[in-house]
Amino acid sequence: MSLRSRKQSAMQRSDDKIATSTKGKRKSFDPDGGGKGEAVSPMVLVVVFVVICLLGGWREYTKVTGSSPATAVELEPDQKQQLTIPLPHRELNPNFKSLLTLEEDQALEIHEKDHTRYHIVFSTDCSPYQHWQSYLVFFSAMKLRQPGHVTRIASGCEDDDAALMNDWFHEHIQGMSTRFHLHLTPRFSGVKDENGKIMGDYKFFNKPFGLKHWMEHAEHMSMSQIDDIVILIDPDMLLLRPLTGDFSDDREVVFGPKRLDHILGRKVEHGLPFAQTYGFGAQWQGLDLERIAGKDTPAKQYDQSEGRIYFPAGPPYMAMVPDMYQIAQKWSEFVPRVHEQYPHLLAEMFAFCIAAAHLELKHQIVDSLMVSATDANGEGWPLIDQVPNDEMCDYARHPDHVRYPLPSVVHACQRYSVGEEWFFGKRRFPTDFFECDTSLLMEPPDDLATAFDFKHPPNAPEPTNLTPKLANREAFMVCFLTSSVNEAATYYKQNACAAGGNLQKSVKMVELFKEYKKKHGM
Repeated sequence: MSLRSRKQSAMQRSDDKIATSTKGKRKSFDPDGGGKGEAVSPMVLVVVFVVICLLGGWREYTKVTGSSPATAVELEPDQKQQLTIPLPHRELNPNFKSLLTLEEDQALEIHEKDHTRYHIVFSTDCSPYQHWQSYLVFFSAMKLRQPGHVTRIASGCEDDDAALMNDWFHEHIQGMSTRFHLHLTPRFSGVKDENGKIMGDYKFFNKPFGLKHWMEHAEHMSMSQIDDIVILIDPDMLLLRPLTGDFSDDREVVFGPKRLDHILGRKVEHGLPFAQTYGFGAQWQGLDLERIAGKDTPAKQYDQSEGRIYFPAGPPYMAMVPDMYQIAQKWSEFVPRVHEQYPHLLAEMFAFCIAAAHLELKHQIVDSLMVSATDANGEGWPLIDQVPNDEMCDYARHPDHVRYPLPSVVHACQRYSVGEEWFFGKRRFPTDFFECDTSLLMEPPDDLATAFDFKHPPNAPEPTNLTPKLANREAFMVCFLTSSVNEAATYYKQNACAAGGNLQKSVKMVELFKEYKKKHGM
């Protein structure tokens, strides 16, 4: 059952739980409880209160000491706190079956080879549009045995939605792994004028402010975890293989030709963050950096060449905890000023670049962290291009890093199409896809990459010719994304639906797109 369709029943259950809990507390601590609870000594209560205050104060002190990363950096590595791993919430869904045993799950707390704890985080709002994407992130992380923790940072949920989100997460996500988390934050997306009055909305403010809030307040994050690595991705990114901070294997790493003479390192280290190449170059340098970062900002020291080599950064972003926290602080500080000058989609990305440059944190920029736009340079397509056309769709359904090297993630932010009937686009993807009665998507034919030499996606006025290379890339995306949503929905339905749900692969994405247009008069 979907989040939306369960709202009323879930909220009623939540009210019942609160009422029951309240009644229980009154019963246990009522001095006139008729002998059903022993009287508690006032001295005992005083001692307990003092202990709780001391422990709580110490916890908050160690978690957000002075909000300064310098405090965390001064701690010795052997002082790194061990996380408290909660037990699976399977009492909420006793029939839930993870793809991991509890022992396998616990073993993934620390990466077995580099002995590093990773934290993958992604920022969303509370809309159904990002809800199904979030499920795919968690599912792919479980399936691929991603080491470390994975957290959805959801910003701006109203009280009822927050309660429902928590309930749904514990019932349908937490059972996948004890290392998966939901972190709720206030809404940060309001665009304010000089007097603090909200004048508009820019949803991407949630990313830097949500990241900072998570690092300061999350139960499983402490500033003393200085050797942990934070990986910030987008909610429309699906893992192709586990994400780590090691880029030492040339078989699976692609650097842009102009960066081969400027390699800063092959592993994420203190003072050396990594990020994916994005195609905006050094455009951020055209903004008024003094107004954004101050008259003496170090961001001004870099010329255009350095700006293009070290700072055209986008997700996945990777950095050690102290470096990521410094970036989160400056990113949050700078992004409203960047948006004031540049009120467009990429404002938050430009603000990230300026924050990194201001902190003199040159990034090792990598092409192979993602594939996204099939005609783009600076992505991991040279790896996918090694797969023969006649194997492409089968390989996309069953990616095998040993057979052919893979990029790290698929960034599903474009529309993908082969021929007229085979298409995938996230913006018209049905938000009720995980409903028990909803059909799965029809799978493309195995020869998709060789069967067509054109694409004609919905809304496109004319077909576009495809070279064999582009047909291969488009086929990879269509076959991979179709298979991924089907596999995740099947897993969901087998755990959540009484009769296993509708597992018929009987509808094409292009048909759903046409239905959407008709329904909305487009």
